[in-house]
Formats: sequence, C-alpha cells, structure tokens
Amino acid sequence: MIKSGSGNEIASVSLDEFLQRVRSQPESNIWASLVVELLNVEEILDDLQSGIEILAECEVESISGERGVSVLCDRVHNSGADYLLLWNFETWQPNDWRHLDSLRSRLNRKGRGGVVILSSQSLRAIKTNAPNFFSWLSPRVYALNQGADLLTNDEREARLSALREWSGQSDVEVIALAEAKELPTEPEYGEWLVLLDREDLIER
Repeated sequence: MIKSGSGNEIASVSLDEFLQRVRSQPESNIWASLVVELLNVEEILDDLQSGIEILAECEVESISGERGVSVLCDRVHNSGADYLLLWNFETWQPNDWRHLDSLRSRLNRKGRGGVVILSSQSLRAIKTNAPNFFSWLSPRVYALNQGADLLTNDEREARLSALREWSGQSDVEVIALAEAKELPTEPEYGEWLVLLDREDLIER
C-alpha cells in the first residue's frame, strides 16, 4: 500500500484485478483513479485500453490533460466512447486542480465512466487542491502494482488449460475461429488469444 498524502493507505491492485473491476461494474458512470509510475505510463495506457476493450467490450478513449482543464473537460463532454482514460496532469498548477474541482459535474455522462491516472505527486495535488473531486473518487483510488500481472509459464498454461476445459475447444480451433471472424463474443475468448500472443486476431 501507499499513502494518499494524508496518511491514508491506498490499496494496491494488479492490472488484471483492476480490469476485472471495470468488467463487473454496472454501466452507470463509475470513476476510479490509478496511481502509477510515470516511467511506465504509456505502456499502462495501452494495456488498460486493450484490456478494457476486450473484457468490458466497450470503446475506450485516452484523453491527455496536457492542454489544461477546459480542453480536458470539453473533450470528456464531447467524447462518444464508453470509457475514458484521463492522464498527463504533471504540469498542472494548484489553480488548475481547483478549476477541475468546480467542474466535476462535467464528468457526469453516459457510459461506463473512466479512470484518472495519477502519479504520486499529482495524487497529493488533487487531494490538496480538489478535495471534492478527490472525495468523489476516493472509494476507488488504487495504486497499480504492475509487476503482479506477469504470469509464469506454468500460470499461463494453467489458465489456457482451464479455458480449453471450459469451452471444449483447442488452441488451434480458437485461432481458426478468430481468423474466420467467427469467434464467440464471450470475453474469455479475447483473454485466450492474449494468452496465446495472438492479440492481432482480436476484433476491435
């Protein structure tokens, strides 16, 4: 666990655990926050986008905060995606966070909601300068434990074996169905292709 800036501990989740939370949540504009290492943020964005698209079967859009609060909120308001990834807040000053605090209602939209991706520094800034926004997020603020998602070969094979037993199909049959664009829509099949390193066959 890490500290939120006020002494409160934030639970750690693996990427897979977070994706499962998104998958199981109702489609009712639910927002969360992930605290991540900035060195890995682009890789995390890619993993989140592809993972949510596969498991939650919805359109995902990534929106940078680089151009400021007003542009960010306008893009959120005008987005047609089901789920949003908001990131890149490192240049924001205290007034920017205060401005966001006053515009929190702009995140009330149709769709599943989204996730605000923060560094430890921006987490402290949002807690201090946007307390209402942080309070709205706080039941679902997590520290991402990225390394926890790396499967060993044995773990990967165990999961593949479980999928084969569940479906009664082989890896070869699943790949053939995917190539023919006849793969069933259950998210387990998308996970199966990922485990086989055949993400290229997943229909977007």
